Amino acid sequence: MPLEMQGADDLRDDLTNMAANLEFGAGVNRALEAGAVPIEQQMIANAASDPKIITGALHDSIHTGKVKKRRMGGKAITIGVHHKEKGAYYANAVEAGHGGPAPAPAHPFVRPAFDTRVDEAYNIMKGILRDELFK
Repeated sequence: MPLEMQGADDLRDDLTNMAANLEFGAGVNRALEAGAVPIEQQMIANAASDPKIITGALHDSIHTGKVKKRRMGGKAITIGVHHKEKGAYYANAVEAGHGGPAPAPAHPFVRPAFDTRVDEAYNIMKGILRDELFK
């Protein structure tokens, strides 16, 4: 009994179009930007929870960068203090601590924010990408 299959070309074309839309479309940008929001909010909350805040420069320097294409393919977004944009130059020393004549212990605000909100960010991104696929 022979089997006849129809629509394989349409399916291939649909899959090719979906992949192209995800790779180059605005949907990936929206997913990355939306997924960054809860992590950025938690970073700001972590940086602001220290009662010894003097200037607030670290708190005010935390933000999400723009979506950029990666050299090896894909896209990326950064969240945190962007030194090129005249952010708080001492953010790394706060996160990891430092030695020297007046050593200071670590007061991590980046990694705990990621660990706390990564599942929420993932679910937000997954929902947006799912919506993009089924447009």
